[in-house]
Amino acid sequence: MNKLEIHPPSDLNSPTLAPNLGGFGIRFLAEGDSWFTVGALNPLKNANLLFEMRFAQSAVAINCATPGDTLRRMVDTRRDPAFVDLLTGARKRAWDGLLLSCGGNDLIDALGVRADGVALNLRLLRTAAEWGPASDGAARYLSDAGWQTFCGYFRANLDAMLALRDAGPSKGAPMFLHGYAVPTPRPAPAELGIGPWLLPSVQAYGIPEADYAAVAALLIGRLAALIAGCAADAARYPNLHFFDTTQIPLVPAAAGSSGENGDWVNEIHLNRAGCRKLAVPWAAAIEKVIVDQRG
Repeated sequence: MNKLEIHPPSDLNSPTLAPNLGGFGIRFLAEGDSWFTVGALNPLKNANLLFEMRFAQSAVAINCATPGDTLRRMVDTRRDPAFVDLLTGARKRAWDGLLLSCGGNDLIDALGVRADGVALNLRLLRTAAEWGPASDGAARYLSDAGWQTFCGYFRANLDAMLALRDAGPSKGAPMFLHGYAVPTPRPAPAELGIGPWLLPSVQAYGIPEADYAAVAALLIGRLAALIAGCAADAARYPNLHFFDTTQIPLVPAAAGSSGENGDWVNEIHLNRAGCRKLAVPWAAAIEKVIVDQRG
């Protein structure tokens, strides 16, 4: 199996670093968040999904991902000029596939909205006075109206992403999205002191610690269902493929732990072993789509 060769967009401008794209069996353009960035938040761990991908054919990815990136920023031509340029600008080409890691930071940002004067349809969590009955389980803490707003936001920005894909020579190319894994809200920031990401939100809304894991599982499950639903809507999102990583068993981090624990290097990022568990089967699914579509 061949390891995915990864290059930043800047390498394409270098006579010594630029890969010979024509010499690879599969050429990807990648965009996304910290799940695609090589050790950016954890330089001593050097783990992400792209790094662990393996393909039967030789494969290369030009990686435009940035830690903390949201889907909204990815489709903003002013914020991500390299990605836009490689799709529709001076360096455009027909890519064999687009790899996207998106939705996680959008979800984190939405969870960060506090209740002070903010209507339920504009936030994802309920205050204690708004909680539903205990029989609702973890759903009692979530705002259904806020979730519908989030779904509309996500779909609209995914519309923009596909429009960007289809504005250049990669029109109709397969676009691949992954789900996330279920994290444990805990005091485990990245090495650079960034984070934690989920813990402040569940604490701010007074959610009992015993329910942290269930709330996280419900949110990640809803996000997976949202992306899966988009992928199933071939009329609106043609050639969009979703890989549900929530179905792959991982070793969870222990509640209250800090630092690396289980398959997690910090609160929301996997270590190398965790990344490998998700990346290897996802790469196989990606390659199957590409081979099948080539005929």
